[in-house]
Amino acid sequence: MIFDVREIKRLRESLGITQAELAKRVGVSQSLIAKIENGKIDPKLSVVKKILDELTTLMEINEYAERVMRSPVIVATLDEGVKEIVGKMEKHGISQVPVVNSSFELVGIIYDYVILRKLAVKSPNEISVKDILAPLPPLIDPKTPVREVMKLLTKYSVTLVVDKKLKPLGIITRSDLISYLINNNKGPQ
Repeated sequence: MIFDVREIKRLRESLGITQAELAKRVGVSQSLIAKIENGKIDPKLSVVKKILDELTTLMEINEYAERVMRSPVIVATLDEGVKEIVGKMEKHGISQVPVVNSSFELVGIIYDYVILRKLAVKSPNEISVKDILAPLPPLIDPKTPVREVMKLLTKYSVTLVVDKKLKPLGIITRSDLISYLINNNKGPQ
């Protein structure tokens, strides 16, 4: 799922801070915050990360990853083809798919941008899962505090919630976390 930067406005407002306050905290102009919130510009990822990091530091949340995670996790297997995987991603509106082995243990993750790079030089039939398999993102326990998840998601686009045998229980993206915070009115306590 792709994060819409215009969601920053809803999150900022739920925290009760102004554009000017947020701009000062992040070290940018108020007009830049306004343009980002209104979708008038496509900001650098580094700016979005700074904004989200600042907004999340204003929150006091006493909940755990299991409350935020999306489950069940849509996964791919090592024997699936690229066309099947892309079809799965399109069907579910996701941009990454964890990959499991025959024991349903995580072995890696496939990101849409990696598939795109490979398709630029090879046909889908020439690409195997191993060609597009990336290392696993951070793995967390269901009882990981949401504040820790927030910190991870300022650096990574996704984190996976797993059991002790590395079997996926849930997935959390930045968009999932922001939607959860907005929909549950989590603000400064």
